[in-house]
Amino acid sequence: MNSSASRSIALLLALAAAAGGALVHCAAPAQEEEELTEDEITGVNNKLGLGLRFDEKSGAVQATLKKDLREGEQLFVRVRRGKLTLKSQKELDCKALATQVAPVQALGKREVTGKTVYQGPKVDRSVFDLVHLFDDARWADNSIPAATRDEVKQLGPDPIVEACIIRGNTVRAKLQTNLVYAWDQGTKDVQVAKALGGGGSLRFMNGDGGLEGDGGEPDPDAGAPEGESDGGLEGGGNNGGAPRITEDNVSSQIEYGQLCVEQLGEIPFFKKLGPGKYDTFDCRDLVGTNEEGVTGPIPGVEGAGIPAMVDGVQQTKCSPGQELGMDDESYGCLDKADHGMYLATGKTQPGPMVVTAKNDQGTHWLLLCRKVSDDGNGMMKTKTFNDVAMIGHNPATGRTCFFQNSIGTGRDGAHVPHPADVEKSTSMWSSSVQSYCSGSCHASDPFVHSPWIDGAKRANGKPIVPKMGELSDFLVSNAEAPYSIIGADKLGFKLPKQLVSDEVGACSNCHRLSGNTLGKFANWATGTGDDYYANITEFGKQFNNSHWMPPRLDGLTADNWATSKYGRALEVMKTCSSNENDPLCIWADVPRGRFVNPTPRPND
Repeated sequence: MNSSASRSIALLLALAAAAGGALVHCAAPAQEEEELTEDEITGVNNKLGLGLRFDEKSGAVQATLKKDLREGEQLFVRVRRGKLTLKSQKELDCKALATQVAPVQALGKREVTGKTVYQGPKVDRSVFDLVHLFDDARWADNSIPAATRDEVKQLGPDPIVEACIIRGNTVRAKLQTNLVYAWDQGTKDVQVAKALGGGGSLRFMNGDGGLEGDGGEPDPDAGAPEGESDGGLEGGGNNGGAPRITEDNVSSQIEYGQLCVEQLGEIPFFKKLGPGKYDTFDCRDLVGTNEEGVTGPIPGVEGAGIPAMVDGVQQTKCSPGQELGMDDESYGCLDKADHGMYLATGKTQPGPMVVTAKNDQGTHWLLLCRKVSDDGNGMMKTKTFNDVAMIGHNPATGRTCFFQNSIGTGRDGAHVPHPADVEKSTSMWSSSVQSYCSGSCHASDPFVHSPWIDGAKRANGKPIVPKMGELSDFLVSNAEAPYSIIGADKLGFKLPKQLVSDEVGACSNCHRLSGNTLGKFANWATGTGDDYYANITEFGKQFNNSHWMPPRLDGLTADNWATSKYGRALEVMKTCSSNENDPLCIWADVPRGRFVNPTPRPND
């Protein structure tokens, strides 16, 4: 018998023993109250084992305990909309919570998982819908309706679940997290139930009535929000240890972050303090931080500002009358610039930052902090970034992860948290994983280049963003370079096919052609597209600046461009972008790469 099987059996026996020892539900006798520290009271590792999960079958939040409540203890659970911060869990006022909601009751005898379950409130549809708030691609290009953006700022973007245990005037445990993470915890419990012979049912021991069903899709008649199929509770993925979320059933950004670390290795920007616990990172000063201040530099991390250039001169301020204060949110504040962002149709601003590091597994991590607002220190020193994104990509395996903040609300660039930090993640990153960051924008490769972002240089003069031909593990003309996104099928990430027709060989000989590379992006890279070049200076419109693909012009001019092999390839790309079924267009799948055996988590 291998060690993985032994650990699995040991885990199941321990759970079964715990469950079997609690067939009679009664409160523990009164005893002298144990003194608990603040750390023992607060968070997912609280001493009483208080946990929160979302139960699809009932559409409600449930609290779980490793032991029954003691005499005199009361448990309070609440679901609400708001904004989780670095301090909101510590600052949770349990005594106030106890005056606003009624204490919850146990559902029955101890569950087959070994936990005592307490029935919390059902999740209101308006709160549940926040799970998918940032799925809308209009957040990416700032075209989301102003009313939606204002509502998020006023009411918060996060579906929050929180619980407190109080005995007399003493808080014994408190926990605050987001609904999507609680959903993933319900998924794990279903895995345990299935492994223990419960068929995926979170039933109770000894035949007590409880939650029926097979742990699959939610039953609308039972109160779960209709029309949702996220987080289908499938088993598997145990990997010889504690139950875990897999690529097939992950829902939360936190668990997705853990999956990405397993596949790609740790994210070097964050000093690890323990399981699911990390220091934060300062995107401007490139140092580790915590709530008290700076914790020091991070080895191997390199970053730079993305220069905003006008007629070859770097700008440090917005154009007069376009200054951006703390309440402003825009990608651009210059009348015109030599180079701009594709996402903002050529607009730009001073102050964005881009940071990179490579870990010991060969994964390149990239952190982009943009959409700057002036916090009073000027655009070049402000640490308020309304749009924060991160990519991890291993060029050997092709495995890739994308992360996106809660745009406009998760903006503290001095305290960027690790996405898998169970207590800090949602202070910046959205509660669930969005799918709009791949598809068209990152369809060809994970890292997108332009003169704008490539203005940020390493100490050796090469671009901060990993680039083909600049780094030894990113080769030019490597059509077999693998690319796949972790959790793609479950999360809705779709990589389109690449164009491989001979007629586009002048371009595809160097890099892949798919998604926006065939249409607007290709126009932008070759001096056309009025929607972009309307925001570019005359200096930037000069042929050698506007035609930044191919990288070397080698005799190309405005006069011979159209008849060159690149100009002819561009016309075919336009044709295939508008009509993929044209006989000229031959398509092929992007090589997917290989699966990597996950690194065991510390509690495995």
